[in-house]
This record gives sequence, structure tokens and C-alpha cells, in this order.
Amino acid sequence: MDREREWNLSNWERLGRTFAAARRDKGLTQQEAADALHVSRAPIQAIERGRQSNGTDFSKVTRTMRDYARLVGWTADSPSRILDGEEPEPDVQPVPVQPEPAPSDLPPAVDRELRSGKTLDHTVVHMGSEEDDDTRIIVVLKGAEDISEEELDELWRKWRRTRRHLQAMPGETDAPTES
Repeated sequence: MDREREWNLSNWERLGRTFAAARRDKGLTQQEAADALHVSRAPIQAIERGRQSNGTDFSKVTRTMRDYARLVGWTADSPSRILDGEEPEPDVQPVPVQPEPAPSDLPPAVDRELRSGKTLDHTVVHMGSEEDDDTRIIVVLKGAEDISEEELDELWRKWRRTRRHLQAMPGETDAPTES
């Protein structure tokens, strides 16, 4: 059995309590920590509870846990250290979890989706008249970073049908050509 599966629930709960205390010491709410990590509040709550959102035990240290560790000023391997009964290691040169994105007026869920995955294509449909070009629909086609060729082919078939419907709308469409 690997080391990660040997960690028992009490160690996960200890990790959660340690995260919660470090977050409070930094003066952060759960929501502020979630916003800084570009996740919803649910993963932060689950980590601090020591159980996944669906109530099951964690089986390994996640990327969000490592990012959370860096947010509270620890090294990325500190969650593993805590699970092994040790103390978190302070990060002597804290590195920002992610570069701060440019301010956006998009809802956080949309902003997060635009940053995730691989951008495959896009189109812009201008809805206004030539004098009033402010109204438009913007569609960004996203896929998983590790999308398979078969999945990509199927996605392109669906996207071509959808894009034809968009292009049939009144107004001007800025649709890139397929490569």
C-alpha cells in the first residue's frame, strides 16, 4: 500500500485544522482563500474539514492543497509533512500561487472557465448595427489540456454545426478559419 493511502482520517483532520489556523493567522476568510486560489469555497471547506466535498476521505495531497500551502506561507510539500506528523515548513521565498490576473468584470465562474483548459477556437457575433457595434456574442471553444484526437474530432464536428447556426444570425461574424 502506498504512503498516501496509509494516512488515516485523523491525519487528514489534523491537516485541515492546521490549514484553518494558518488561514486565520493570515487574516483570510475561507472565501478570500478560495478567491486567491481561483477555486470555489467548497474545496477550501473540504480541506479544512479533512474530508472531500462528497464526504469521502482524501486519498492523496491535491494540487489545491499544495497551492493552499503556498498561500498560507508554507512550502508546497508541507501538507505531506503534516500528514506524516511533522510541522509545516515555512516558505522562505513565497511564490505567488498564480500571477494575479488582470481585473475582469466577468463573473468569477466565467473568468475561471476561460483560464482553464485549452482554447481551441472562438467566434464573435456582432449583434448591433454598424453604428452601434457594442452588442456581441463571444463564444470560446475550450477543451481539456489532454484531449484525445478522437474527442477533438467529435468536438470539431459539433462546433462546426454550432458555428454555422451562429453565422446565420443577423449581424457580422468574426469567425476564424479552421486550421
